[in-house]
Amino acid sequence: MLPIILDLPFFRLKSLTLLVFLALFFSAFIFWRKGREEHYNTFEIFDAFLLSGLFGFLAGRLAFIVFHWSLFSTNIFQVFNITGRPGNEPLIALTAAIWYLYRLASKNKWDAFEILDFYVTGISLGMIFIYAGFFLDGSYGGTFTKMPWGVIALGTFEKTHPTQLYSLFYYLFAYIYLSKMEYSYRTLEWYRSGKKTAQSGFLFSTFLIFTALFHLVTGPSRLPSLFFNGLVLDYFVYFLVLVFGLVLLYRRSGRSFKLFTRHKS
Repeated sequence: MLPIILDLPFFRLKSLTLLVFLALFFSAFIFWRKGREEHYNTFEIFDAFLLSGLFGFLAGRLAFIVFHWSLFSTNIFQVFNITGRPGNEPLIALTAAIWYLYRLASKNKWDAFEILDFYVTGISLGMIFIYAGFFLDGSYGGTFTKMPWGVIALGTFEKTHPTQLYSLFYYLFAYIYLSKMEYSYRTLEWYRSGKKTAQSGFLFSTFLIFTALFHLVTGPSRLPSLFFNGLVLDYFVYFLVLVFGLVLLYRRSGRSFKLFTRHKS
């Protein structure tokens, strides 16, 4: 663990701060570059990325406060102390950012799902840096384990699952997969559903599916983060994400659900 990279009398640099900055830079660059390649207005694209990120951050921060109210109940002003009392809900933040970006893209009459395809590719790259920062900072660790790859996190005396590294490697896989499939998914016959061209949204929907599956599989190694009346909601939420991703992939392939079939009399 290396929470502090540089500690001087007049300046302190945290590893998480540096890596979050790198995550924002590279995510924004990927998003901006792909938007430019598809001839979107680069200034509008960049603004959309920043606004969606800010909205997601605020939503994730608010969710963290709600689900961990005991940390703030004694001093309400700690809500605004982002450095002294950090905390965010990555799933809520990502969901809110995606929703805001979708609404903004639709308002600007862009191809909303193409924009989301750009976004999840850029975010996958950024998440690699963010989870590296979480690992060095010692935050968002996992449950106790006897496995040989367990690590002793700051403030603990027993080995815990390095869930930050699990996520880091997952998002590395996701970024490589999405970058590769960006140029080939349109040739997939099953996705095109017999049509000449394939609709956008393949990258976004597969990102949702893989991310949900990853969190469901690694759930036992993670500390729960979403609660309601004492109930842990993590599995339920990721199951909904999985179902939504599957339905979206099916619909974006050009197919539809036919619950009722009309018969000619």
